[in-house]
Amino acid sequence: MTDSQNRPASSVREQFDLNGRVCLITGGAGYLGRQFADALAELNGRPVLIDFLADSLRDASETLGYPSFEADVTDEASLAAVREKVLNELGSIDVLINSAGLTKHGCEVDPERFFATFEETDREVWDAGLKINLTGVMLCCKVFGPPMVKQGKGAIINIGSDIGLISPDQRIYAPDEHGYEGVDFNAPAFYSASKAGVIHLTKHLATLWAAHGVRVNAISPAGVERDHDPAFVKQLASRIPMGRMARESEFKGAVAFLASDASSFVTGHNLVIDGGRTIW
Repeated sequence: MTDSQNRPASSVREQFDLNGRVCLITGGAGYLGRQFADALAELNGRPVLIDFLADSLRDASETLGYPSFEADVTDEASLAAVREKVLNELGSIDVLINSAGLTKHGCEVDPERFFATFEETDREVWDAGLKINLTGVMLCCKVFGPPMVKQGKGAIINIGSDIGLISPDQRIYAPDEHGYEGVDFNAPAFYSASKAGVIHLTKHLATLWAAHGVRVNAISPAGVERDHDPAFVKQLASRIPMGRMARESEFKGAVAFLASDASSFVTGHNLVIDGGRTIW
């Protein structure tokens, strides 16, 4: 594809129009994956949900009305099979959002060990976290990136985290002198380490594929408030300049921008969406 064909429209409205582009979303059955899919559909994109949780994927696909494919992001062969199905059935791969990640509920080992202290870190949880959060992103880029390179255009969005940039504030999990009892969870070390890796992998791939018209960016969200302990929310919010946690719909605009031609001269960027937390 020539540079003139890649040139975005001058109208902002047209720049944001995805115009039938096929948009793959790993972790598509998750609550953020669903938000991302809806954002791209609003811009006339064609979301495709990818997840390894068959029941959740079926529910998401039926509820949202988007096509879906079951695959494990750590299994290169299953990803390659999905790539071929998508290309045969939908014709192209234009956008990839790497939203899959290890959660307590998706952990194959005892979930009670998920939030162990660092000193008691379960090696299986650590390995699973790096395998899914970092190696999984690498494999998805390896499998789904080349069709974009071949067509001379594409957008990849990786999901980092604010604590891929800064250390988690351990005080928000521990009891304090004012009566806060603390919470029985924390930010596992694998999560910070894997998200830092995702951010740098994003930069590596951005330089690799820039000349081929494929842009690779990341967003780094802060924590989303979802039925958390109110005292915990208060503790965390006190450390965020905007004074609150994120709402799950507040990342849709960033994804829309980075997936579309509105960001046609943006690559290798990590867009931090944290209410200002990382500037303190």
